[in-house]
Amino acid sequence: MDGDPNFRLKAFAVLACVLGVFLVVFVAQRAWYWLKSKRREDVETSNLAPIIDFGLLGLGCVVIWLAIEALVLAVLTGDLPVQPDTRRKIAEIEVGKLDEQTDQLNLLFYPVDRAGRRMAEQRRPVLTSGDHFELEVETLQWRTGWNWLGRGGFYRFIGLAGHDPRGATQPQRTEFELRPVPRTVGAMVFMGAPQPTLVRQPCRQGDIYDIVFDPAKGRLEVELHPRQ
Repeated sequence: MDGDPNFRLKAFAVLACVLGVFLVVFVAQRAWYWLKSKRREDVETSNLAPIIDFGLLGLGCVVIWLAIEALVLAVLTGDLPVQPDTRRKIAEIEVGKLDEQTDQLNLLFYPVDRAGRRMAEQRRPVLTSGDHFELEVETLQWRTGWNWLGRGGFYRFIGLAGHDPRGATQPQRTEFELRPVPRTVGAMVFMGAPQPTLVRQPCRQGDIYDIVFDPAKGRLEVELHPRQ
């Protein structure tokens, strides 16, 4: 359970599906028995209650639909990192060559694990221009009442680019490869719309910057990494 942030969501999907199927089967069984026994005088039958039976049937279908949506949401968000519950670094950006004459800016982007160590296999080099970098991160939050389904919201890195405050150039932007997050009606029952967050930072060649997520403020902050 500790290794799967969506364990509760998957468990909810299974239990909800069982409940929904039970309601549908219960109504279907009542209708089938009534059809088979309504014309037999030797069998005591009970009349259908249309309002109650159709209400239970509709409720069962809605519960099954929510269970399917919850399972799809759990699968598609299974690889997303969970927002830290305390202020913590989530990435590093290392500034390579910064050439003012050619306006060339080399960046190395590293996500970090929970211990703050670089995940070298996920390194992304970015070749752009400008003397600032611009990182976009998207956060997803559980809706009120559904927070218990997860250990917190999710986040994902959208793209990294250079930035020219003077507006003289349009720096090239590198988009990260992302799995789409479902935005169906069912998914929006559980989670709110993704919220983009943009951070910009002037940078110097050789510097390393920590990207820190502060859950209390709900925003990203940039800090200069201490030199070794």
